[in-house]
Amino acid sequence: MFSAGFDLLLRAVPAVAPPVVRGLMSTCSVRAHNRRILDEFVKPKKAFIGIVWHKDFLFVLDYFRGARIVVMVSRSKDGELVARTLLRLGYQTVRGSSSAGGKEALLELTRMVRDGWGSCIIADGPRGPARVSKLGPVIASKESGVPMIPFGCHAERAWKMRNWDQTVIPKPFTRVAIAFGEPVVVPAHASREECERMREEMDRRMAELEATCRRSVARG
Repeated sequence: MFSAGFDLLLRAVPAVAPPVVRGLMSTCSVRAHNRRILDEFVKPKKAFIGIVWHKDFLFVLDYFRGARIVVMVSRSKDGELVARTLLRLGYQTVRGSSSAGGKEALLELTRMVRDGWGSCIIADGPRGPARVSKLGPVIASKESGVPMIPFGCHAERAWKMRNWDQTVIPKPFTRVAIAFGEPVVVPAHASREECERMREEMDRRMAELEATCRRSVARG
């Protein structure tokens, strides 16, 4: 059970946050790089395992609103707020993270992507360290045969929250770029060491995608 104050937040935030975020994001100018990936996987609602940093999840989840996507969300109090808000945005959720319930949530997410769902995993959540992914996306790809697709984002002007990852909130009327990485499937026979190497490779690719986005908004 939650406190009376938090129960109030659980009712208010999911009702208010989606239109506020949508209103804010609608003022931004968004440029997408490597749109072929978007057209190949997201628009036709094919199965994929999207990977995003925690700092960018607000923008990414608004960008993909209306898509057939399941999101892995922690079992924390903050995760409860996020999960209820995501449901209002049309997403499905599975609950768990590296700190609690992660194995069960990963199994459920893997089952859903096998059934054709797109998915999104906040790779460095829920507590970081920032921009260092966990093995969850790699294991999900290995067990399902579904490709991982890394995303990179950058906003020209943004507010940064004072939390562990400095969550980004793009400012009104700013330029934002999102870049899609090439899909990567983890072989079913991959060893633990191979999975770890692929995890490190995804971190490197996401850094490159973010650098692409930074250059894009700098060019105007």
